[in-house]
Amino acid sequence: MRFIDKHIAVLAQANPTPPSFKETEVEGESPQSWFHAVKDLPHGIACEKLDIATNRYRLLAAANDGEKTTEELCVTILAWGGMRLANRNRLFERSARPWLDIAQAVRIGELDRQGAYGQFAKLRSHKDQPMSGMGPAYFTKLIYFLMPDHRAKGYILDQWAGLSINLISGSALIKMDESVFWKTKRKSLDRVVNSRVSDINTAQDYERFCCAIEALTGRLGAEWTPGQTERALMSGTGETWRQYVVAERFGALPALTTPVED
Repeated sequence: MRFIDKHIAVLAQANPTPPSFKETEVEGESPQSWFHAVKDLPHGIACEKLDIATNRYRLLAAANDGEKTTEELCVTILAWGGMRLANRNRLFERSARPWLDIAQAVRIGELDRQGAYGQFAKLRSHKDQPMSGMGPAYFTKLIYFLMPDHRAKGYILDQWAGLSINLISGSALIKMDESVFWKTKRKSLDRVVNSRVSDINTAQDYERFCCAIEALTGRLGAEWTPGQTERALMSGTGETWRQYVVAERFGALPALTTPVED
């Protein structure tokens, strides 16, 4: 797989050491409080062992130890991921059983990462919208955390991972839905780009994304794991890599010019 070296160099410079997943860090929303607001909706989930706080380290461990139910794990993963409240409400205002059955199949190893993506994407496309509010950026979080160790890991495909891998590969490896709008900021025009992972991406597209993450890991060095690579691509607001991706994305758009009056 071909990558653009100058982009890899910026990623490596922004991450002189691989990201670490620490047991003591608090990330995302509180699973308890996040779920409490929808506990009485008709989703059919009973969560008795939700934590006050969580992080990536704990979630990876919890998926293997068997102490939490798949329902509890899924709720915790979605809360950790910071799912918007409007999307949370839409997702839980109907039975969760259809997508929970897929999540359980992932957890017990019945589905590989490509098959899991395909099943979630197929369910999301149903006319009765059983997965309203949960697109690829969130159901790939379920795949990532629930996939057992004997299966090849699937990686989180959110907007920043998608934009990043497209930039580094120099291709539309992942199809992104994007909109551009304008606003005034300090008496000047400001251009805002919104991106999301398109529902049109297939299970094969996701497999290519996962393979790209693994290939990129090899380029970053022996001390890196694919999970750390995916985390570095996601970056964070204001961090060097994300700023670079934003700048490069704007650079691909038509230049902002002011028309000359006759």
